[in-house]
Amino acid sequence: MIQLPRRSVTRFFIPLIDVLTLLFCIFLMMPLVKNIGTASVGDKAEASADQIRRLQEEIDRLHNQGQQMPEALQAELERLRKERTQNLQDRLGVRVLEIDAKTGGLYYLDPDRIDISTPAEAQKLIDRDQERLKDGKRELFYLILYPRDPASVFPHVDQRRDYDRWFKEIAHGYDIPGVAPSKAGRP
Repeated sequence: MIQLPRRSVTRFFIPLIDVLTLLFCIFLMMPLVKNIGTASVGDKAEASADQIRRLQEEIDRLHNQGQQMPEALQAELERLRKERTQNLQDRLGVRVLEIDAKTGGLYYLDPDRIDISTPAEAQKLIDRDQERLKDGKRELFYLILYPRDPASVFPHVDQRRDYDRWFKEIAHGYDIPGVAPSKAGRP
């Protein structure tokens, strides 16, 4: 009669598989360990010292270059600012118009106060200012100043729409106190 073995075969193979897996992982890691071990300690120290020296030279070069650059950049920046300001003054002819804080009406000073209450009066002003800048080199720009009184509720939306319509053919902008130029602000 055939008898079953007293011990199971799996009790023997499970630890054997673990050992074989561990040996295979060590086999995969051998090339990495071998490359690290081939370089001698002296070579590593020499390579590190050489690399430190090169990095220090690079830092010194960049530091010296950085000290020279601000002077040159500062001079170039100042030149560009002057050129831009001069260019803007040469290109623009600015006419300042103001909005009355009590009525919301538009006016300008020449030297007396002159009110602009109709599109015809606005067109008359535009024609006169364009005639004054007839040289063609400068562009007419109307800067419309909002009332400086913070309690003023003017101009109303309708008035602002009228002003935009009157000056739609010409470059114009608004100066609103307390509001950054990029923000829409009050109407």
